[in-house]
Amino acid sequence: MSERGTTIAIIGAGFSGALLAVHLLDRCRRTDRILLVERNSQFGRGVAYATGNPHHLLNVRAGNMSAFPDQPGHFVQWLEANRSTLTAFLPDGPAGRDSFVPRRIYGSYIQDLIGDRIWRQGKAMNLQLIHDAAVRLDAVEGGGFAMQVDGGRSYRVDAAVLALGNFPPGCDVPAGPAYAPDPWAPNALDGLDREADVILVGTGLTAVDVVISLLDRGHRGTIHAISRRGLLPRAHAPVPAPIPSLTPDTAPGRLSALVRTVRQAVRAAEADLSTRGHGGGWRAVIDGLRPMTQPLWQGLAAEEKRRFLRHLRPWWDSHRHRMAPDVADRIADARARGQLLIRAMRIRARHVTPDRVAFDLIPRGGGAVERILAARAIDCTGPGSDLACTPEPLLAGLFARGAIRADALALGLDVDTDLRVISADGMANRRLAALGPLTKGVFWESTAVPDIRNQVAALARSLAGELME
Repeated sequence: MSERGTTIAIIGAGFSGALLAVHLLDRCRRTDRILLVERNSQFGRGVAYATGNPHHLLNVRAGNMSAFPDQPGHFVQWLEANRSTLTAFLPDGPAGRDSFVPRRIYGSYIQDLIGDRIWRQGKAMNLQLIHDAAVRLDAVEGGGFAMQVDGGRSYRVDAAVLALGNFPPGCDVPAGPAYAPDPWAPNALDGLDREADVILVGTGLTAVDVVISLLDRGHRGTIHAISRRGLLPRAHAPVPAPIPSLTPDTAPGRLSALVRTVRQAVRAAEADLSTRGHGGGWRAVIDGLRPMTQPLWQGLAAEEKRRFLRHLRPWWDSHRHRMAPDVADRIADARARGQLLIRAMRIRARHVTPDRVAFDLIPRGGGAVERILAARAIDCTGPGSDLACTPEPLLAGLFARGAIRADALALGLDVDTDLRVISADGMANRRLAALGPLTKGVFWESTAVPDIRNQVAALARSLAGELME
């Protein structure tokens, strides 16, 4: 590039965007600029790590939460170096590599990485924090884009990265006093009587977080958590070492054969655990799949992927994305007391009035319709993924102009193996990339820190190699 340097806009400053900024700052020249754009009040936290609830814990051990693939102990070392300032947030004592720490601490870790580059490494002139929403991105002659923000200002950039994270659940029921379509909205639980019944639509990790929030507020009413299969996330337990049951060379190409292979490995691991008292059982097998998940996913035909999503996804999610042990104990206690009811049911109809909701439910396997009344229902079905119908102005405009397209499974955006966005005409744009959950349809495992940090490191190398040298 010319002596003026390169300007790269990162749209979204949650974990994915903030970490990419850190990696690019480590590589940029004196004249390069990184624009980090975030509409929310805090850079580096996103939805997941902005929670102020100290009982919302990471669902991955601290030892596997380093922001850098080549420095696996970085987060644990940061915890130790900041022990004195974190004491108030760690009531059970110092955190080690096997700890499940509060998510807000991890948000502080990411913010500290940005601060380190600005104040201690002298990169302040290379980074511009833009507290606004990017609403339009137009290609300009000569390459690059004009990025317009909600406040009206326009920025000329050489490349842009979409790091928008997760979107709220998609729902055709409007928000109101009795219905909260976004479980992370600040007012999702406001004004709720402690004795009132509550309906949670979904039984995954989002529902678990909402249950913990309700319990922390002293809620005493019944909590009905509903999903078609009624599967809660499993609890973490010690795993001495992952069991690699597959390699790229031995993995079968069909989903049915793949499932049989994994089930055989699980049965063997569980037998070893029960008869000989060692090994991690099924957890070790699932953990052993982690390095293989992306190539396994990409090796499946489109119809095989659709079969997985229709039939196996709930079981995969409940075993792959587990609860921290302390969280699992509180959930188990709420169930044992009869306050939390997990219902394997299908929603036939929803009736929403300003002061209550009524759900008509059909049990899994069939049966009579059951009506449940509650003072509030909260959508905990997980992130929305049908981006082609998004009201997000930035994405809506890019879709309308054919600059981006949804992936074949409508789980996010279509990208190539280098994370470059693919346009409606099937061409990859080397100046426009996407990162993190937006790439789930192509890579599947792209929502957890261990997966995103690998994406970030690879994209930073690629962008810097093409635009900063």
